[in-house]
Amino acid sequence: MGNVKQRWHELYDAHVAGAVSGLFGHVERIIVGTLIVSAGAHVSSNEPAIVLFGYLRHSLVGRGVELFGIALLVLNFIDGLYKLSKLDWHAAFQIAMTFCYFALSVRLIQLILAFRTE
Repeated sequence: MGNVKQRWHELYDAHVAGAVSGLFGHVERIIVGTLIVSAGAHVSSNEPAIVLFGYLRHSLVGRGVELFGIALLVLNFIDGLYKLSKLDWHAAFQIAMTFCYFALSVRLIQLILAFRTE
């Protein structure tokens, strides 16, 4: 029984642990990027209750925050695409993952904005 447990731990450490931590780290960065984009979109579309600096227009600050979030999402996408390209997987899978990434990002932004407006 100890031998099976030891082999499972070796298999997990060699193949599963890195993939799981990488996947959760990537999803975490997607969520942070979409939250930033959603916050910028909310500030630029609505008049917030908090006055930011008094001199800057809310739409200008909101668009800047949106651009920062989009830059984070693009960098995260490039990092994920680079990591996928290092694997020996088919190009069709990489293209499918690209579409899933964009669809997930857009859907998360819509979902967060829907929660903010209610």
